[in-house]
Amino acid sequence: MNVMYVLGWIAIVTAGLAAWVVILKRRTEYTLVQFFLDRIVFILLQFLWRTKTPAELPLARDKGGVIIANHRSSADPFFIHRAARRRVRWMVAREYCDRKVMGWFLEEFGAIPTRRGGIDNASVREAVHLLQKGQWVGVLPEGRINMTDEFMLPVRPGAALLARRAGVPIVPVYIEGAPFNETPISPFLMSAQVTIYVGEPIHPEAFESDEMMILAAVKEIANLAGHPEFQPQLAGKNWKPTQEEVEQAIAKAKEKSRS
Repeated sequence: MNVMYVLGWIAIVTAGLAAWVVILKRRTEYTLVQFFLDRIVFILLQFLWRTKTPAELPLARDKGGVIIANHRSSADPFFIHRAARRRVRWMVAREYCDRKVMGWFLEEFGAIPTRRGGIDNASVREAVHLLQKGQWVGVLPEGRINMTDEFMLPVRPGAALLARRAGVPIVPVYIEGAPFNETPISPFLMSAQVTIYVGEPIHPEAFESDEMMILAAVKEIANLAGHPEFQPQLAGKNWKPTQEEVEQAIAKAKEKSRS
């Protein structure tokens, strides 16, 4: 076969792939690296976790919104990402952002590092700025993966604070069937069938305080899950899990998985 003929076809295919990537890149909010990471996550969501989501979230595409959900898996942000069908900027505990590999991955997806205990003014300002620009911000108000028998752990009102300061609604989401087995990496080695349920937007002007708003939003998550009897609780002002609490939760999760 003529060498020039083969080289010509290689050049055509390469140019075609490059053009395809450029066109797709222009249609997304992502950099090239983020785009390829997004495609990998899409494959996991579609085939490993078989994720079912509504057609769209009840938020205008050009308006900001805070998305909250229950937290049973380290993969939970991916499920919200799938339901949103656009970029969601997540508030993430700073200690995860400081880790080498995980920190790089979180940075590529635009995570907003924040402290677990108290109010992190810098991260709040960044999140409010993004919301006012029409972006969506994700918050997991439990602050850690729930490995207990309780439907949800006590929550912090940070998501409501963001919504009030930015003048945007909270959208409550229930994630059903998220995979998890003791370690952050475990969901990526597990198959699952995940379903996303989405509630109506909850607006800050309807509430007298951030605490009342977050409790109402979490109550709606419980309703979406079929647990109308659940009464959400607020976490302490400076709550942060101790190492002992984390170890106890892991031990209970292991015991539950064996039974």
